[in-house]
Amino acid sequence: MSDLSLFLSLILVHLLADFFLQPTSWVVARSDRHWRCAALYYHGLVHFGLNLFVLVSWHFLSWPSMSLWSVIAFALILAISHILIDLVKSYYSGLGYFIADQLLHVLIVVIVWLCLTDIGFGVILQYVKSLLDAQNLLILLAYLLLMKPASLLISLVLAKLVTPKSTSKQGSPAGGHLIGIAERLLILTLILVEQYSAIGLVVAAKSVLRFNDLRDSHDRALTEYILLGSLLSFSITLLVAIALLNAR
Repeated sequence: MSDLSLFLSLILVHLLADFFLQPTSWVVARSDRHWRCAALYYHGLVHFGLNLFVLVSWHFLSWPSMSLWSVIAFALILAISHILIDLVKSYYSGLGYFIADQLLHVLIVVIVWLCLTDIGFGVILQYVKSLLDAQNLLILLAYLLLMKPASLLISLVLAKLVTPKSTSKQGSPAGGHLIGIAERLLILTLILVEQYSAIGLVVAAKSVLRFNDLRDSHDRALTEYILLGSLLSFSITLLVAIALLNAR
């Protein structure tokens, strides 16, 4: 079996244990009781059991020369590190902390994987360097431009209009910004993979939803505000996509 198969197996174990075999009640209890929460250690046992199963299987299939105790030790390292990271995470909440938590878990998996295989850190560094070429950096730049910078530009243009008074039916401005970002990123992705017909479906779906809102409001200022915002968002995405395609 290949080294990549081992890495994917360890990542699969992480996903199963963290998102499918961890009840919500364990997460809530951990946030309330922290290190005193028994569920934290139950969760660690789940990780240990699954990782032990994978590593012992690999031991008999691919590493007959490695001692069984070494394999058990690596499974313990994965489980204990997971408990410690989750313990620290239990004191914090929010999307940023969740992403940092998951990145740390994956980093530990990568380190254990490198220790168990002959790949070495040099190969990983070479792979990271290959990702940082001009083409990939241009794509990353395009995606970043379509997030907060594009939202700010649209907000500044729309600020010259009389902003309609928000109501509970219209939703929050933050929600509108997130929808706009998601729309721009999705359209850029579809352009890059040359699925142009799907772009029409995205625009049509948004237009239908907006039409229902505007039909009920009977507000001309709101109609102009939403229409201009949608056109600006779509136009900025197209301009960024054209610039990206010409630069590649």
